[in-house]
Amino acid sequence: MRHLTAKLTASCLLAIAFMTTPALADVDIYRGVDANANGRATLSPSQFRFNPDLSTFNDPALAPVQKRCNFRFTVTLLHDPVVGDQGPVVGLEGYTATFDNNPAGHWGIAHPANVNADAAKAAVSEYAQANRDRVVNGTLNNCN
Repeated sequence: MRHLTAKLTASCLLAIAFMTTPALADVDIYRGVDANANGRATLSPSQFRFNPDLSTFNDPALAPVQKRCNFRFTVTLLHDPVVGDQGPVVGLEGYTATFDNNPAGHWGIAHPANVNADAAKAAVSEYAQANRDRVVNGTLNNCN
């Protein structure tokens, strides 16, 4: 009986721990990019400048400069973000996004310490070009 009680107690504690642990969430963040007249998004390195971080927003409408298209990045291992939260950027190993909410909705993507800003621009551009399906509308309705 004691063995059964101990097993049940352990199972109950484990269930409670799962119920009180907040779920992980993915957060989409957006970088405004230019586009040509046909709606083809420009995903060249010049669109992804690190100064010192790559500026992105969790709502493209919050960006101070509205671009014709947006590129969507995903940050994972976050709960509902609060200022200071950070997580890895999906698909960009070693790149981390931090929510600073300054201005509202702002996230900064930092490149790995062993990568300089020019190499980071090139790496992000390469990732964006390989994942063109992550281009979404900005001020233009037919981004691609």
